[in-house]
Amino acid sequence: MSKVYIGIDIGKHGAIASIFPDGKIIVEKMPMIKTELDYSSIPGALNQVGYQSYVVFEKLGVIFGSSKQTAFSMGEQSGAVEMSCICQSIPYTKVRAVDWQKQMFQGIDQITKSSKTGKKQVRDTKAMALMAIKRIFPELKLTFGDRSTVPHDGLIDAVLMAEYARRNNL
Repeated sequence: MSKVYIGIDIGKHGAIASIFPDGKIIVEKMPMIKTELDYSSIPGALNQVGYQSYVVFEKLGVIFGSSKQTAFSMGEQSGAVEMSCICQSIPYTKVRAVDWQKQMFQGIDQITKSSKTGKKQVRDTKAMALMAIKRIFPELKLTFGDRSTVPHDGLIDAVLMAEYARRNNL
């Protein structure tokens, strides 16, 4: 059975990206009901009929400056994705952001921005991810909907994580 690689950017503004053996990419926003994640929709997004799914999502760590509520919500979402995989016997990997970014950002010059305090320069991973996805998938639409013009960060990260899994034959 052919394998489909599924990358998930955890978060209410996240996304789920599937890369199929023929190179076709399908991306959807994280399923929501108003302002809450629709946990009942996650299993269906992970089970691609006729393919063996392999899921990759970020191993969460401390996000500097985030609230306790945000940290709890992200942990809850990560757990929901993990349990969906376990219940459906779908293999998965939790990968540190620094690990998938290291591989996907190869050949891209370092882009920096001012830190939140403004006292030092930090790596701008969002800008670097945008550069990487445009280089790897130049034809991919990076927005949801017909009117949007701003690339969707969740879409970009989800596709890059799925590509990381594909390249590493996870």
